[in-house]
Amino acid sequence: MNQGFLAYAFTHFADPIKADEWCLIQAAAGGLGLLLCQMAKVRGGLVIGVTSNAEKAEFVKAAGAEAVIISTRSDVAKEARRITEGRGVSVVYDGLGKDRFAANLDSLAPGGYLLIYGQSGGYVPPFDLMTLEEKGSLFLTRTNRLPYLKEYPHYLELFVEWMRQGKLSIKIDRTYPWAEAARAHAAFAQRQVSGRILLLP
Repeated sequence: MNQGFLAYAFTHFADPIKADEWCLIQAAAGGLGLLLCQMAKVRGGLVIGVTSNAEKAEFVKAAGAEAVIISTRSDVAKEARRITEGRGVSVVYDGLGKDRFAANLDSLAPGGYLLIYGQSGGYVPPFDLMTLEEKGSLFLTRTNRLPYLKEYPHYLELFVEWMRQGKLSIKIDRTYPWAEAARAHAAFAQRQVSGRILLLP
């Protein structure tokens, strides 16, 4: 429910996606990434998902993405511009941070919005704010769910309805018994997971 709310808050409030607007989602095969893909589709957006391999790409396509970029094979920014016929995307949702920061900026259309919500690839180091102007008057934020908590009750109603309508689904990648929680954490840390892991009592 928490990750669903984050995806809802980012796509509906932090930078609301408009119909037929391109967005790029980093780590799109992860638990939050798959929810971001689906929430963007609820709003009528066009999704480019970025993931590390062909197996994960299939899950991203199943979540509704129009295109998938495999980051280990392609230059993400060049591919994003090719897919959008040179314009770039309107918004990038990124939980990786440092590892993809430059590519994210280069993927954006003029006036585009980079929304960073995590730093699993490292913290973004200080940079010159003039870079945002030079790349097309871009916008940048580092956010979480706190500014949008008042929307949580409405989100719960929508979440249940979207699940009933088949607009949202939750992919369970694998399960572990509590005694193997360390294995579950290792799989997550090594990016071997697509969707969610469940720990069972």
